[in-house]
Amino acid sequence: MNALREARPDIVAFSAYTGNYQWCLSWARRIKEACDVPVVFGGIHTTAVPEKVLENDCVDYVIRGEGEYAFYELLEHLDNKRPAEELKKNDNLGFKLDGQIIINPLRSYIQDLDALPFPDKELFFHAEPVLRYNPYLIMSSRGCPYGCSYCCNNLLHELYRGKGSFVRRRSVAHVMAELVEAQMKYRIRSVCFADDIFVMHPSWLEDFMSLYRARIGLPFYCNIHPMAFNEKIAHLLKDNGCCLVFLGVQSGSERVRKEVFLRNETNDHIIKAVACLKKMRIPFDVDNIFGAPGETEEDLKQSYELYRSIRPNMMQSFWLTYYPGTHIVALAQERGLLSQDDVENIKEGKIGFTHDTGCVEKSCIALYKKYELLFELMTVLPGRLVPLTEKLISFLPFKKFFSMLVFTFTGFIYFRDWILNKFRYAFFSYKDLKIK
Repeated sequence: MNALREARPDIVAFSAYTGNYQWCLSWARRIKEACDVPVVFGGIHTTAVPEKVLENDCVDYVIRGEGEYAFYELLEHLDNKRPAEELKKNDNLGFKLDGQIIINPLRSYIQDLDALPFPDKELFFHAEPVLRYNPYLIMSSRGCPYGCSYCCNNLLHELYRGKGSFVRRRSVAHVMAELVEAQMKYRIRSVCFADDIFVMHPSWLEDFMSLYRARIGLPFYCNIHPMAFNEKIAHLLKDNGCCLVFLGVQSGSERVRKEVFLRNETNDHIIKAVACLKKMRIPFDVDNIFGAPGETEEDLKQSYELYRSIRPNMMQSFWLTYYPGTHIVALAQERGLLSQDDVENIKEGKIGFTHDTGCVEKSCIALYKKYELLFELMTVLPGRLVPLTEKLISFLPFKKFFSMLVFTFTGFIYFRDWILNKFRYAFFSYKDLKIK
């Protein structure tokens, strides 16, 4: 708090997602006690439940959705000391006026992403120099055409309906300019394209990849979708430095994917996408989500059979975590799996964490930990040995630990920069704590 007082900020802003929302609130309260400064909350949690966020005395303003222009307008308003009534003109903004909470409408999506400046990564690299070792994180687009029930895009599709194209892409030149600048400033060693689906526009991808190979030439990672992938795209990725792709599957049960997760791809789509990756020898990571409402062991067995047939190089298992405003919350409530009190706790961010056990019922945790380890072992054991581990796993203690151990091992092979930096960050954080 002494550092905060010495800095004398004009404003303090938090980007809150559901998992860090309570942490943000705790700091906002401390900040309000230490100095009289406006506090702003943005981020996806704030976008989902702006009224709930503004009910806190420590929060003065909220910004929903894309915040670039709304935050700029708020700063201008405060700097010029304009009457509070004028804030009603600022779309995407929420605030308090005469004891009332006011939530302004959302403006249309930003369509021209090239009009925005490059993200200032120096803000993070200065605070945590070890982050420079990470693959350089960049987004060439915003939005996703799909609306999976557990994802923030499910919420955003509803909020922004009729307000412009969901998926927008930066120009090839604009993305290249950021990468060239990053290469000069930070001497980056690899690139991670964090787009929801990097391969969505094949013609853009073709133009971009030819320049990327010539001017950047670094290994890269990206997200793909089984319904937006083919052999031509696989060729483009492989020929231009792709060293790993992340493939969202979430469940090997077509019933769970379609009825619960609102994903329409079939197992055949997944198998064909994987065949293209294997033909080009592109390693791939598969994401799985445990805890879908109504998921049975039969569904888990179907996932086991699918993953066993496609044999991913890496597996990331996530535990279903309910986020406010998403379809899956309403679905779970309809099925009697969530009470109204549970829904209120979700809005308050008082939930589990997706890398731990999320919102999964306690009675199911042991079963899921068994399958989590079984899925991980598929990435390192020969196919004929996998069935032999099934019975042994049931009696093995510390399954979560062994799952993390296998994931770390495969990560060293296929996603080395990211895994190594996890250890660097843990070491330096421990060292700093020890010094203090």
